[in-house]
Amino acid sequence: MKRSYRFTATVTDLDTGKREQVTDTAHFDHPVSRADALTAIRNELSRQRRPGTGITITD
Repeated sequence: MKRSYRFTATVTDLDTGKREQVTDTAHFDHPVSRADALTAIRNELSRQRRPGTGITITD
């Protein structure tokens, strides 16, 4: 069963220092809890050098 979580976050681009609010959807190929989805979203934003704060999952 695939699962998707819509989220909103404030991110800071570490290359430019600019902050922006983003809304996006995270897609998972397997069942995942909200807590695990939040961790995966936070890790992916950090991997993109855009750490997120105030991440809210809105389903």
